[in-house]
Amino acid sequence: MGDTGLDMVDSTALMPAPGRRALLWRPGWSVEADVVVDDRRGFKGRVTPGWTGRRRFIIPAFPLALEDLTLLAGALSSAAETTGEVPKEPCQGGTLDLVDALVFIRYLIMGTEITKPDDLASVNIEISPISHRIVALPFEHADGRLRCAVTGTVVRGE
Repeated sequence: MGDTGLDMVDSTALMPAPGRRALLWRPGWSVEADVVVDDRRGFKGRVTPGWTGRRRFIIPAFPLALEDLTLLAGALSSAAETTGEVPKEPCQGGTLDLVDALVFIRYLIMGTEITKPDDLASVNIEISPISHRIVALPFEHADGRLRCAVTGTVVRGE
């Protein structure tokens, strides 16, 4: 929402991987951002190297448990490449605002940083969004669950 109501946002769709079909679509955010991870300090105050770079994140924007959201966002952000025309079928269920998607991106980066074997005690993470768009995410049904047609990741929810 902008100052004058709903804002127009560019949109796209991720295409299913070869051999997979999109049987239903769910909304997400594609966010390109400059990321700075610095001031990494270990448990005993030792400074460890950070990093900077431009990254693209794909964040599902429909209801998912945090565990599934984290798993799917990580897989999509690593694997999603091919985009195409937005599907004609409805893409319903959007519940995650762009501001919340940016907070979640910080959570993903922090999760990656704390898994490094250097006894991290504190870190500074800066995220500067460059662009964003709504993205239609393709899924298949998988025994009462959803299988991402891009990554094959299976999550709860329908």
